[in-house]
Amino acid sequence: MRKYMSYLLSVTVLISLVLAACAPQATPTPEPTKVPTATPVPTEAPTATPEPTKGPPDLTGETITIYHFGDLSGPYAAITAPLIHGAEDAVKAINEAGGLYGATLDIKFADTAGSIDEAVAAYDRFTGEDDNPLVMITYGSGEVEALAQRFATDKIVNISAGLSARGFYIDSGYTFGLGPIYPDQIGAVMAFLKEDWATYKPAGAEDDIKLAHLSWPTAFGQGSLTEESRAYLADLGIEVVAEETYDLSPTADTTTAILNAQAAGANVIWTNTLAFGVSVVLNDLHALGLRDQFVVASDNWGMDLATYAFLAEPAFGVGLISPFPYLWWTDTDNPGVQYAQQLFVANERPAAEHNVGYLLLIAGVDMAMKAMEHAIGTVGYENLTGEAVHDALVAMSPFEALDGVVRADYSAGSRSPHMTQIRMIQGGPDAFVVLQDWTETPDLRPSE
Repeated sequence: MRKYMSYLLSVTVLISLVLAACAPQATPTPEPTKVPTATPVPTEAPTATPEPTKGPPDLTGETITIYHFGDLSGPYAAITAPLIHGAEDAVKAINEAGGLYGATLDIKFADTAGSIDEAVAAYDRFTGEDDNPLVMITYGSGEVEALAQRFATDKIVNISAGLSARGFYIDSGYTFGLGPIYPDQIGAVMAFLKEDWATYKPAGAEDDIKLAHLSWPTAFGQGSLTEESRAYLADLGIEVVAEETYDLSPTADTTTAILNAQAAGANVIWTNTLAFGVSVVLNDLHALGLRDQFVVASDNWGMDLATYAFLAEPAFGVGLISPFPYLWWTDTDNPGVQYAQQLFVANERPAAEHNVGYLLLIAGVDMAMKAMEHAIGTVGYENLTGEAVHDALVAMSPFEALDGVVRADYSAGSRSPHMTQIRMIQGGPDAFVVLQDWTETPDLRPSE
């Protein structure tokens, strides 16, 4: 009986399974699709492939012009020529490498013969030819001071080797220096000497530094002594005991200026000149037999191969101290210096131009390129203006031009670098030995 009941149960289950398999199946109700509340649901499927992320613009066929003007036939001609050639060789190399995003760089020069009126005329001519000038390069303090306000009003970036405090900060803002302003330079050197006067003071000199300022009667020559630098020197306990001028000429006689400095008790001479301006002081000190009575220092331009062209003997350069706000040709492990050397050789420049001017303008053009690239990436090529380049130089700061040949920082209203080395000539040409490595200069910009 138990086996029969089990058999009936098995048959019943089997019939139930067969009937269930033959019955029509109900369609399950799908769960509603969950849509993120922040993302709208498209009404149609997209038919186009999404636009890829934009890369660098293609500016092939465009031309971007850099303007520069300076003395190529007047008193500064021998000094200005390497600067001009450095800028031109740098632009040429950029074009050979493909330009600025494919755009060709053009560089246009005007000779001012050392005349401020000619500099103003060149500016007028360039701005009259171009309704959107971006960058101009200038080489002297005089033209910087004459045109600073116009650069600012017209919103044209001026990259300058004329390191005038007035030109950078009074009614300005669009002039950017390739080195510290001259008040910062004299302040940096005098602070260095004050710190270690026992090492560098002449034999028999007093324990206090007595400074004589011997220089040209020009905007450049007088650019180091300002209200701010005088106050800084006074705070250091350094007295300016003599202020003398001499002619802007390779044959200038500085005898009277030197003897007046000696009579005033000076033990340091500062000359805010370059090349023959420095050499005539050193030549006359040796001729008078007084070289060992003074520490001689100059602005950055004085420590250069150009000075040797006017020295009566190369050895007369030994002992010159200078701020050095860039690298030098002997810093051969630096890629920027290596690049500049390649351009110098490729363009067959003469040995006399293997100086600071040529090297620094390679860096200056690199600075302009970096700023224009940054501006294009920020506002687009169609909106590229001098104002955009100005803003880029500020936004990029601090930065290194030409792989660290120049260290620049134009933030916080600054328009000049504030970093420098201190070097001394301790041998023949190129023996520019570092006494103090990169150090921040005092900030002696004009207060108004």
